[in-house]
Amino acid sequence: MSDPKMRPGTRLSAVSGWRRLWYFASPTVLLLASLVLQGGEVKDVLSSIGQVLAGENNEAGGAQIRLEGSGVVVSPEGIVVTNCHVISDEGRFYPAVYFNLLDPDRPYSPPDRSRLFRTEVILKDTELDLALLRIVSDSNGVALPPSTTFKAVPLGDSRALGFLDEIYAVGFPKAGGSTVTITRGLISGKEELEDWIKTDAQVTHGNSGGAAVDKAGRLVGVPTKVRPDIQPVDTDNDGFPDSNVNFGSVGLVRPVELVARMLATLRDGKANASSVDQRFEVKGLVVTQTGESVAKALVGLLKAGSKEATVENLLTWARADDNGVFLFPMRVPVGDYVLRARANGYEVHLENLRLQPDNTNLMIHLSETAPP
Repeated sequence: MSDPKMRPGTRLSAVSGWRRLWYFASPTVLLLASLVLQGGEVKDVLSSIGQVLAGENNEAGGAQIRLEGSGVVVSPEGIVVTNCHVISDEGRFYPAVYFNLLDPDRPYSPPDRSRLFRTEVILKDTELDLALLRIVSDSNGVALPPSTTFKAVPLGDSRALGFLDEIYAVGFPKAGGSTVTITRGLISGKEELEDWIKTDAQVTHGNSGGAAVDKAGRLVGVPTKVRPDIQPVDTDNDGFPDSNVNFGSVGLVRPVELVARMLATLRDGKANASSVDQRFEVKGLVVTQTGESVAKALVGLLKAGSKEATVENLLTWARADDNGVFLFPMRVPVGDYVLRARANGYEVHLENLRLQPDNTNLMIHLSETAPP
């Protein structure tokens, strides 16, 4: 549904103008106004948000670009974070990438060419779908003065967010036209192994690469994609999900800590690195103490220090096939975990282990349950 607009030339009197503005303002205007009235700092991110445009260079020395998504300045030196899929097509990164910074004094107008900049990709992590851009010149290719700085959004702490905490998604969804859109939502969950924050804030195509901020206006993540919210449910209380429930759709946000890690990588002088995150496939075999395979065993990967499998600490799980072979459905980062395995007729197996590239093929030995 399109937003109602005020007629050109409409004049507001000092007494009745605000009433008319209330009736005719768009939802974006009303939300921004409410943030001002609440004394919030969410509106401050408008100085750091912009559209990301990417495309091909043409024979005339220009570029054929299109609006792909959003970006946000995360360093005064002109470092912008966005998503890899915003600036690439099926894995191939576009040669021409521009950043059109919003004018915070004109938040209801599209970004104009006076604030359009050329950028270069300086760091990317295709696994996490995050990329850092550096502003290098104006839209005509004229280098910026060395003293040029940009207002960067302050980085927050996504780990401090809990269920039902408020966040705000800021960006340029295509459904919202060419102007900035802010939507408010709640934290609906986290997926720590896959590095996702889940939210019911409206995130659509074009929001990708923008800002998710808390009520203090601090960046807590980067809106990246939307997917059906299908949650595993443990109905028999054995510590492993055995059913699924569809709760609708959910917006997925990459935590700000991943952005901070990429910025740290730049500071360490690894500006040409292609990835800052290493994840790998983990599989294995479940056998008895005498080496016979155990069919249909349940194998779970838990947070380090766990003693039991619960909804809170079960990171991923798999069921072994008839030959005792299992494969976790998601790739796993290097780290310390607890491996838990169980099967009918066998004792529960708990094992502390550190997963890294040289031990991705696991062997689990189950002991038979002692007779009564």
